[in-house]
Amino acid sequence: MKRSAPRWVVEATAWAIALVLVAGVLVVATGVVGKRAMASPAAVADTPVVTRLPVAKTAAPKPAPVKKAPVKTRARTGVPVEASLGPPPGPEKDAVPLSFAAPEDRYAFLVGVTRYRKPTHDTIAGAADATYIASLLKASGWPAANIRVITNEQATGAAIRDGLNWLAGKSRPGTFTLFHFSGHVKQEGGHEKLWPYDRKFVPDTDLASVLNHGTGKMWVDIAGCEAGGFFEDLPSSRVLVSTSSRSTQKSYEYPQWGESVWAGLVFDLGLTQGQADADSNGTTTVGEALRYATYYAQAITLHQSPYGRQTPQVAGDPVRGWTLANPPS
Repeated sequence: MKRSAPRWVVEATAWAIALVLVAGVLVVATGVVGKRAMASPAAVADTPVVTRLPVAKTAAPKPAPVKKAPVKTRARTGVPVEASLGPPPGPEKDAVPLSFAAPEDRYAFLVGVTRYRKPTHDTIAGAADATYIASLLKASGWPAANIRVITNEQATGAAIRDGLNWLAGKSRPGTFTLFHFSGHVKQEGGHEKLWPYDRKFVPDTDLASVLNHGTGKMWVDIAGCEAGGFFEDLPSSRVLVSTSSRSTQKSYEYPQWGESVWAGLVFDLGLTQGQADADSNGTTTVGEALRYATYYAQAITLHQSPYGRQTPQVAGDPVRGWTLANPPS
């Protein structure tokens, strides 16, 4: 007569088989999730966000008195000094323009993309950057009719190209024009490209070719990863170019501000709130704002992981002793 196995042996064997099956399901599930996260790298993009501020190694200087803001501000002060970068920028004598553009001779084309067509990942601050700058320009005396703003679904490749042609057509002697882009940047084939909502990319060469048809004073400002690549053929004695990072670096967004680090520092903290007024004379020039933002963008992002700091880049027109209320012509 064949003897059956003891009951405890049967139960132990059953439990072992069950555990093996569960582990197998978990391994398969994990593999599927991993593959989904890595799918179509060319069609998606990620803009890193600031997760923590560095600990100040030296005492931060007392900020300049905050002026009554003409627009609703978002960014908050309290950014620490980073000892390894040296002291924050002090007063400098910026060259003052010989002439200024009248309000009716100022034009701006502002593009910001927060919501992208899938599978491209959204940003946090693209649209908010563009609309904030528009409100600041209006408060600085720019006619609303001279300011074009496109965001999110409006910001297709065709719409961006149309706006650039419009802006270049307005740029003539005696005028001042501003182009700002906040969103993803694509690197491909040795070039940087503006990343529209619909992925109909605008290469750096096309951007320069169109804007260089202008003949008046111009400021081109780009907030996006690898933005420094747009320096090709753009900066000149007529055109001021500023970008949020080098062509080899990521650019960050600041969730608590609802703005990109660069736009928040230049336009909100720097120009609107007057924190960049290094000589405390009550007027913040664009030169002061760019130096302030260049320093503090590095201080904020220096210890971010895994990408490290963003180092803003500024080149072109050296005459920067002007404000948005009195831009050069």
